[in-house]
Amino acid sequence: MDPFEYIRENVNIIELSQYYGMEIDRHNKTLCPWHSDTHASLSFKFNRCKCFACNASASNIDLVCQLFGLEPLQAVSKINTDFGLGLDLQEDYKPDMTEIQKRQHARDLEKAFDSWVDRTYSEYAQIARKYWSDIMKYRPAMEEDFKPEYVEAIHKWEVINYKLDLLLNGSTKEKMALFREKTDRERGEAS
Repeated sequence: MDPFEYIRENVNIIELSQYYGMEIDRHNKTLCPWHSDTHASLSFKFNRCKCFACNASASNIDLVCQLFGLEPLQAVSKINTDFGLGLDLQEDYKPDMTEIQKRQHARDLEKAFDSWVDRTYSEYAQIARKYWSDIMKYRPAMEEDFKPEYVEAIHKWEVINYKLDLLLNGSTKEKMALFREKTDRERGEAS
């Protein structure tokens, strides 16, 4: 098996980071080694890390390269030794470019999806503010004076807030379902 792939898939980046002295808080964040960080801006997800201040993104191997000033093969050798993996590291090792391209494609898809989540959250937050404004504008003085605009705004505000909550706190599966729903609706409107 490809030692790079084995390490990326089987060595937990949080455990590796802690092993090499990084202090990770309860939110799985730490100081970023790529810039002089004063607030924990490096977070961990899907066995990778990403800094939301400098935008650096890395695998566990990339992180070891950065921490110790090593080349990738040296980092793999260090992780192999330090974690007792017993991987056979041949001097003439050639990376599997097809696998590297597949992983890069998967990372690109993940970035595109994260970007969609951010854009959609902003869009829905703006819509929610409009509905809240309508709720305040059409709020009845007495219970009997419900205007249709008020009722519609209340209903839509609750729906959009549910979607905002999914985008902020939902699982990847829930976010993907929202993505499918939104893109299907947009395709239907375009027809």
